Amino acid sequence: MKRREGFLSAFFAVAFLSIIILVLSLSGKLKFLSFLEKPTVAIQGLSYNLFQKLPFVSESARIKRLEDENLKLLSRVADFEKLKQENAALSDQFQTVYPRSTQLLKADIIGAQSFIPGISVPNSFIINKGLKNNLKMGMAVVIKENFVGVISQISENLAQINLINNPSSSFTAKTENGAVGIVKGANTLTINNILLSENIKIGELVLTKGDINNNGVGIPPDLIVGKITSVEKNPSNLFQKAKVESFVNFMNLSAVFVYLQ
Repeated sequence: MKRREGFLSAFFAVAFLSIIILVLSLSGKLKFLSFLEKPTVAIQGLSYNLFQKLPFVSESARIKRLEDENLKLLSRVADFEKLKQENAALSDQFQTVYPRSTQLLKADIIGAQSFIPGISVPNSFIINKGLKNNLKMGMAVVIKENFVGVISQISENLAQINLINNPSSSFTAKTENGAVGIVKGANTLTINNILLSENIKIGELVLTKGDINNNGVGIPPDLIVGKITSVEKNPSNLFQKAKVESFVNFMNLSAVFVYLQ
C-alpha cells in the first residue's frame, strides 16, 4: 500500500513538473533548457494516458462511454423495431391476393400536411417516391386490400397522396351488394347518390368500382373503402346516402404501396 502511495506521489510530481516545463517552454522563457522539451512532452503524454485510467478520474469517462453505448443500443433497437414493422408491412402486403405484389411499389411516408397528432387526422401524405420511380398522377395507393388514396402531385423524388378522407377526394364506389354511388372525402366519409330503390345496410362493405384511364392509370376495382356505419334514407328524395368508416388508421401508417398497374 505504501509503495503504491509512493508511486502515485512521484508520478504526480513528475507530471506536475512536466506541465510547468511545457508551459514555460511555450512562453519562450526556457530557451536555455529547450533540450528538456522533447522528453517532457513524452512524459506528459504518458502521464495523461495513465491519468485517464485512474479509477477516480476515469469514472465520468466510463459513465459517458456507457451512456454513448446505451444510446447506440437504443438506436439499434429503434432501427430493429422499424425494420420489423417494415418487414411485417411487406409480408402482409405480399400475402394479399389482390392487388398482386408485383403491381405494387412500397413508399415511406415522410410528411403529412396540416396533421397535428391528437388534434387532427391526416388527409394527405408526402412519400419518398416520384417520377424517377415511374409514378404518375392519379395512381392508386393501398395498404393490403384497402384503398388509401391517389397521387395528386408529383416531382422527381417525391409525391403527394390525397387520402380518401381528403375534402377534394371523390370517386365511384359500390356496396358489396352492387349499389353504386360516389364516395366523397371529409371528416366523415360518405357514399352519396345511391338510388333510393337500392337496399343498403349497416355493416355492408363499400368497394371501389374502378376508374382506369386509357393509359392504365387510376383506381382499380374491388379495393376496400370501408364499411357502412349509418344510412340516411328519405322517401321524398331520389337518392340516399350512407356514412362509411375506413378500416385504415391513417395516423399509424408509416408506409404505403403505390399501385403501378
